[in-house]
Amino acid sequence: MAKTSRAWLLFLCITLSSQILFAQQNPASKTPNVAAHKVVRVIDGDTVVLLIGETETTVRLIGVDTPETVHPSKPVEEYGKEASQFLKNLLAGESVYLKYEPGSKTDKYGRTLAYLYRAPDSLFINLEIIRQGYGHAYTVFPFQYIDTFRFAEQEARLKGKGLWTQGGAAKPAVSQPVGADASQKPASDTVYITKSGTKYHRAGCRYLSKSSISAALSTLSSKYDACSVCNPMARQATETIKPSSSSKEKAAPVISSGRCQATTKKGAQCKRNAKAGSLYCWQHGG
Repeated sequence: MAKTSRAWLLFLCITLSSQILFAQQNPASKTPNVAAHKVVRVIDGDTVVLLIGETETTVRLIGVDTPETVHPSKPVEEYGKEASQFLKNLLAGESVYLKYEPGSKTDKYGRTLAYLYRAPDSLFINLEIIRQGYGHAYTVFPFQYIDTFRFAEQEARLKGKGLWTQGGAAKPAVSQPVGADASQKPASDTVYITKSGTKYHRAGCRYLSKSSISAALSTLSSKYDACSVCNPMARQATETIKPSSSSKEKAAPVISSGRCQATTKKGAQCKRNAKAGSLYCWQHGG
């Protein structure tokens, strides 16, 4: 009974503290009297495209991070689709006001960094995503509402909202590498490699590119080491088996360099050139 009382007291203290802090820092009441911008589309749970003037501009929401759904080299993460749909529901057919942090207004990808307020009710979109459990407080870089966002995340955790339903963070979904037959169980020593890498991986490792190749571990040359992230099976210390000429796999054809095959967050094909022998540019895993 005493433990239950302490738990409720902790919950009430956090809730009250967050409400007081929010009242002190509430940016909704400080929304600048500026023109609203039409929402063109939602890319994922924390990125949108707005019509600013006559230009479609990609905007990354400050202080919030949601599970990935459109990353060119990562699988769709658990609860990512739900987070994207939540933002679409908030902003469908709407316009928003923008507010910025002092200093640089863009990130290294050229996206505009901003706080979004729905017009005309001034709902603080960045905060609402965290309050409803569809994203984390992204605290790698400091920003003016960092404490408010942290309290909102704690409250969402305690209430078991959204991705906190099971009491933990969303985990990356495991996907089958391209070219692997999902209907067949892989051989016990099957691993996956890339054309330009020097590591071998388990199926679904986030460091595998779309051009991954399946191979028997016993046939790989000594240049390949086990990936330290997905921890595939280790080589046998006494392994001396080499592929015979009859069982050796055909070498994958070398792909001439051309345009990168990755899809950007805007849904368009990357405009960079692919690296020699790869389908992708340096940024997307070439």
